[in-house]
Amino acid sequence: MTNLTTTLNIKYDGKSITENQIKILKLISEKKSQNKVAKILNIPPSSVNIQIKRLEEKLGVKLIYSSTSGTILTEPAQNIVKYYESVQKRVSKHPFIACGFISGELGKILFDDILISSFDNILKLYEMDLTSIVGIDDPYWSFRLGEPIPIAYDHFIMAYKENFNVKNLIGIRYSPQRIVWNILKNQNVDFKITKVVKNPFYAIDLIEDGYSLFLNESFAKYIKKDYVIEKPYFYEKTKHTLNFIASNEEHEKLINHVVNKKKKEIESRGFEVIECF
Repeated sequence: MTNLTTTLNIKYDGKSITENQIKILKLISEKKSQNKVAKILNIPPSSVNIQIKRLEEKLGVKLIYSSTSGTILTEPAQNIVKYYESVQKRVSKHPFIACGFISGELGKILFDDILISSFDNILKLYEMDLTSIVGIDDPYWSFRLGEPIPIAYDHFIMAYKENFNVKNLIGIRYSPQRIVWNILKNQNVDFKITKVVKNPFYAIDLIEDGYSLFLNESFAKYIKKDYVIEKPYFYEKTKHTLNFIASNEEHEKLINHVVNKKKKEIESRGFEVIECF
């Protein structure tokens, strides 16, 4: 999801899918015919086919199967449409709770219905006043966006397959990893970020390819058992807050209430609750 107005653009493996392309896929799913889709959109059938071919090349996956009986979506295309519809439905509930991937680990404990996504998307939702409560992964951004409510502390761990290589690190955009990078710089450690992703789950998958990862400790449970997990020697220096921002006093009171109510559950998940309520 890259842009939000009354409709949504989304991303597949980091590659944008436009509103019009989503619309074409949805119509093909419903009508099973490129000609019918073209008629509805008032464009030549060749334009529909060209749009699909371009999108297939861009995403690197096949999106449709065509035969004499009609056109159907492949499984990846169906998943794209389903994801779009689920996000669209969630966003239509105005306002709602949105969290980054890391703060989402807390959000899932505190609230029943939240949207978890990359910070790019969370920021756009926040700027459009579509959110009641926002969970921010990086304390730096919390202070830039509003009056942060610190909920719990988190740390960084090291995760790797065989050897931890500071010259082959994975970066996660808008994550609090910048804390680690600053520590390494201050200690004159020669390191290199060779891959940057937006999703910590994808970062974890890349460990299999030999990358090394500094990851939030709250995400340690998602790492495969055959990978190595260690605390860096500067572990205590990586301590940082996971914050929430409320749109008004009522939502701030709600945050305080649920944190106090679910304190034991939060602590049972490995977080250190910040006593500030």
